[in-house]
This record gives sequence, structure tokens and C-alpha cells, in this order.
Amino acid sequence: MSDSEASNAGTLLESSDLPEGLARVVSASTLIGELDKRCKAARSGGASSYPPGVAWLVLDETHSHRNQVGFTGLDKLMRAIHDRVRAQLEPSDVTARFGLNSIGILLDAVGGDRDFTKQAATLLRAISSNLFEFGEQAIAATISFAARPANEQLRFAEANLVSVARMAEKLTEAGGNRSEIAGAEGADNGGAPGTMLGQLTKALRDDSLRVVFQPLLATSGPDADRYQVLPRLLGSDGSLIPAARFIPVAAARGVLPALDQWMIAQTISRIRRHLEADEATPTYFMNQSPALVDDAKFFDWFAKEVGKLDQADRAIVFEFNVIELKSRIREARDVLDRIRSLGVGVSLTSIDEKVPEAVLLKHIPCDFLRMRADFARRMLADKALTARFEKFIGAAHQADRKLIVPMLEDAEEVSRIWQMDVDLIQGNFIQQPSETESN
Repeated sequence: MSDSEASNAGTLLESSDLPEGLARVVSASTLIGELDKRCKAARSGGASSYPPGVAWLVLDETHSHRNQVGFTGLDKLMRAIHDRVRAQLEPSDVTARFGLNSIGILLDAVGGDRDFTKQAATLLRAISSNLFEFGEQAIAATISFAARPANEQLRFAEANLVSVARMAEKLTEAGGNRSEIAGAEGADNGGAPGTMLGQLTKALRDDSLRVVFQPLLATSGPDADRYQVLPRLLGSDGSLIPAARFIPVAAARGVLPALDQWMIAQTISRIRRHLEADEATPTYFMNQSPALVDDAKFFDWFAKEVGKLDQADRAIVFEFNVIELKSRIREARDVLDRIRSLGVGVSLTSIDEKVPEAVLLKHIPCDFLRMRADFARRMLADKALTARFEKFIGAAHQADRKLIVPMLEDAEEVSRIWQMDVDLIQGNFIQQPSETESN
């Protein structure tokens, strides 16, 4: 990027007299694109190519600085910090401003020998050791800084930035002026036995994963069995390892589609067994990664498998995280319509007050809306949010969407939610997940 382009991007102080050979400054979207490009190069290059490091810098005490110097002064302060940071980086590094108080950084890793710990110490010292002067005002600022090698195997390279952003935000919330360096997310010795990923891939090969069932209880209407089906790994001590422990590893290393396929096959086999025994078939809710949306071959396999059941017997609801579909709504809309045309239901999960109603009720075809895990607790403690949710329930029902409220953990939550017009409730207070289908 030329000096004129950098200035137009609004990332450099006006009239800065900066030395040559600084880290390149780009827009946020350009940095994300560059990260994606470098991760792809590392994937295709094998052992001869290294992914970049990703880093995130947050200005500590942002609100205090804003109150002291206003938004204009805060922007000038961040520009000055950005310039000072760039002077401590390598020319092959890339930086970009994100929002009012954050800077994302790609740390070049040619040779794979970059010392992130030393780099962090240098940057913290460069910011905290001098005042920032603007006319008659002088500001003492500190930063929080997090870095790690990028995991080039992530389906979405941007997730690397999200990871270090969360790390840096936790540091500043804990007092700031500190750093944290982590290993590559999900880099757990590949598929070596004894690692979480190794256990998962072995369980998939051996067909030894377990499933547990947690009922969804209808607040009204005819009795019908509905279960959320959840995968579990069998630990060396015989305990069942919850999905929250291994799903992030599976996602980071690209194994989720294989897990999705295994869960679908198991559920279809379970439905067949119920039919062969002339038993009523419950409806099974299953979490799905976006693989069905992204991979046409995966969808074709699923359509063929579910086609072995009569349409009336396809008692399956796929649950997709609405945040994961946000960047691909157009593609998702088409695929979700095709899933529903096969007689399989669709549920969107992680719904809260931040997700626009129009997206849920008009633009993404679905049958169920599952609220976020913490929504019930937050909503019941906030009268305004409760009133807003009650209006949303009415709008959802008008759009033929059913509402699921999960993670109900005590009698008061169950009682208060039951009095609302939601359709299904779920939680450990009602029943813990079990390896058997029973209410």
C-alpha cells in the first residue's frame, strides 16, 4: 500500500514523519483477506511454509481516555499508538485499525522462528514508557496484547483474529498493561493417540462415539417425544466427555463434517430401528456445522441417506448456529429450503436480542428458533428484555416459527418461562442428558 493509500484509509496521523521500513498499514477487510491468503499458502506449502502469527492490541481504559479527550482525541491517540507500534514491527508485518480502540496485526513468520514473547514485551514497553502529547494535553496510555501462531487449518481464517481479540479483551478487563502468548489454536499434535483430536478421530474410525439424549418438553399441545441428540467421547476412566470439550478442536482441524456425517447416520439408523419395532419415533434435534451449506457432495450424501426413509418418517431437525450462517445467508437460504423440502426440520440456534428479527423471520427459512444458552437467565432479570421477548414470541408465531428456550437450571426459571407463550423448554433441571431415550 502506498503512503497516499494509507492516509486515505485514515490509519496514520496527519503530517507524520515516519521512517521507512515500517509494518504495512491496511484496512480491516484487507488484513482479513491477507490473513486468509497467507493461511491458504501455508496449507498448500506443507512443511516448507509457515502460517503467520496473529496478534491483537487493545487500548486499556478506553472509556477514561474518551471522557478525557473526546472521540476526536481518542482517535488521535490510537493513530499515535498505531504509528509507535508499527515502528517496532517488521516491514513484512501487516496492521489494521479495528473500531475505536483495537489494532489487529499479522506477524510474518518466515522461517517459523518469530519470538512473539519478545515482541509483546517490546510493544508494551514502547507504549507505556512515554507520554502521548496533543497540544497542551499529555496522556499516559497502556495496552493489552495477545498473540499466537495462526492455525491455517481453520475453515475460516478470520477465527484466528477473533481468538486473539478475546484474549486481549480479557487482559484489559483484568487490569491491562500485560500480554499473553498462546500456541496455535487446535494445534494438538494432529491425530496423535492420547490427544483430544486423536481420541475423536479414533472414535469415528472405530464407530465408538456415544450419543446422549436430552428431552425438549412442550409447554402445550399433544404429547410427543423430542430429544436433542448430543455426541460424547468415552474417556479412559469410562466417563463421557461433553461435546464442548472436543467440538472446538474438531472445528479447528476440519473434522466437524465427519462428526456431522456420523451423527446423521446414527440417527437415521435409530429411526429405522424404531420403525422395525413398530414403535413411535421421537423427533431428533441435531447440531450441524455449516458443512451441509458449504459442501454439495455432503448434501447429496445426506439426501440419499434420508431418502431411504419415507418422508413421513424423517423425524429429524437440523440445528444451525445463526452466527455461522450470517456471512453466507444467500447460500444458506437455498440449502435450508432444500433440507426442508426433504421433510427435515431446520432450527436456528444462538438467538438473542442482538439478532435482527428480519433475518430470522423473513430471510432464513426455518421451523424453530433456539434462544442462546444464557438468554433465559438474562431475560428473567431484565423487565425490558422480558417485554421485548414476549413481543418477539408473537412475531415468531405469526411467521410460523416455534421458540425453544434451553438451559433452564432451576424451578423458578421453568415456572416463569412456562407461563410465556414459548413452545419448547429444555434444561438440566428438567432432565440431565442420558444415554437412553426416556422422559
